[in-house]
Order: sequence, then C-alpha cells, then structure tokens
Amino acid sequence: MKKITFIAAAAAAIVLASCGGGKQAETTPETNDSITFEQSQIEEKIMTELDSIADIYTKLAPVEGVFANGSIQLSEDEAKVKPTYLYDIKQLDNLQLISQKYRALGILSVDAQVAELYKMDTDAYKAAIAKLATDVNDPAIKYNEKPTAEDVKAIYTAEKENGRINLFWEAAAAGIVENLFVLSQNIDKFLPAFNDQSASDMTYHIALLKLSLDDLATYDTNIKELVETLAPLNELNAINVQQLKEQLTKMKPQIEAARTKIIQTSAAE
Repeated sequence: MKKITFIAAAAAAIVLASCGGGKQAETTPETNDSITFEQSQIEEKIMTELDSIADIYTKLAPVEGVFANGSIQLSEDEAKVKPTYLYDIKQLDNLQLISQKYRALGILSVDAQVAELYKMDTDAYKAAIAKLATDVNDPAIKYNEKPTAEDVKAIYTAEKENGRINLFWEAAAAGIVENLFVLSQNIDKFLPAFNDQSASDMTYHIALLKLSLDDLATYDTNIKELVETLAPLNELNAINVQQLKEQLTKMKPQIEAARTKIIQTSAAE
C-alpha cells in the first residue's frame, strides 16, 4: 500500500473543520515565573485551527490506551519479567520548570499503563502524578486507569479555559514519545496488539501533534525547542502494522534520543 503524507492529510482535514471560523476563548495570562507563554497572544485564526486539531486529535483513541484496553496479553511468565526501560520516577521528583512537569505527566501516563500491564505496583505512579498535578496547580490532571478519547477532550477543554493550551500539547508530545519508546523496546510483543487502523491512528496522532506544535512555536520558545527535538520523528508515517514495525525498528535510536531530550531541554529561564 502506498504511503500518504499524514501532515498534508491532517492539514486538509483541519481546513475543512475550521471553515466555519471560531471565536477566541477568553483567557487569563499565567503569572508563574516558569511560564513565558500567554495564551491570549494567539491570533483568532490560529486558535480556531488549534481547536480543530484538538477536535480531531481527541476523537482518536488515547496513545497510551493500547496498554490498557486488553489487546496486549502477557503470560504469567512474561509478566514476571518486569520492564527495566520505564522512567525512573525519582528522576522526575525535582523538575523546576512547569513545562518539564507537564511533559513528565505525559510520560507517567504511559508508564503507569505499562506498569499495570506487568502487574507492577502503580502506587508510586499515582503518587507522582498527584504530586505533579499539585505542583502545577492543575485539577484537570489526575491518574486514569483506562483513559478514553472523552477524557483527553475534557483535559484539552480545561487547559484551554486555564490558559494552558501550550502545556496540553507539551504533555501530549511527551506521551507520544514515551509510547513510541515503549513500543520500540518490545516490538514483537506489543505490535501484534495493533491492527492497520490503530497503526494509522498512531502516526495520525503524530501528524496532528506536529501541526499544533508548529502553530504554537511562534508564541512559545519552549515549544519551538520541542519541535526541534521531535524533528527526527517526522519520518514516522506508517499506514499499517507492517510499516509501523519497520519504522519503529529503523528509528529506534532517534526515538531514544528524543525521549532522553524531551525532559532535559527547555528554553525557559
């Protein structure tokens, strides 16, 4: 099957979705020293496009859902071999920037699902997510054992109302990278849980993410740097399971590099 350009397809869908126009939401600029972004800067046209992207994005199954929807089954012996590649939660204890904390929330949302899959104790993940949610003063963030598309939509709406639309997309970016990283660590076990539609949805998520980050990069230096970090992943454009397997295998080093850098880098302060 011939590959399509997901970015072009996503852009076309967003143009159609946003033709009716839209009204920019009333926002309150953040005053935290770690936040340099003001949502009220966003032009009405761009906000309408971001809303259209989010509308499509949040209709797709959450990227971490593959680990929680029962499609991956581990034998008793397989469950005993605990993954050693998940993020060390202690490394996320002392993050200074609010953008880093939201990215950590995206990472933990995936790792918690993987830990649950392997019947590991998830209390530490729940505690870490709760702590980060408190640190950033965001009641919209909470641990969810089985996230749905409706849950993601609710978070987007809440973050827009709170003037944190940029942070929603930063968390989403980290979650996608962590998902790709986990998949790349055990391709033979995890990829059979995908069908061609879910494989296509995975890369469609990435295309939509890129469009949103490209829009926001004009306004937010953190996101401009994030776009550069994720640039090596632009080649992920699989439309079926076989292509996804091939691309994850080929791009494993780039995925690992992006995963390492996504928490470390920040243009703020």
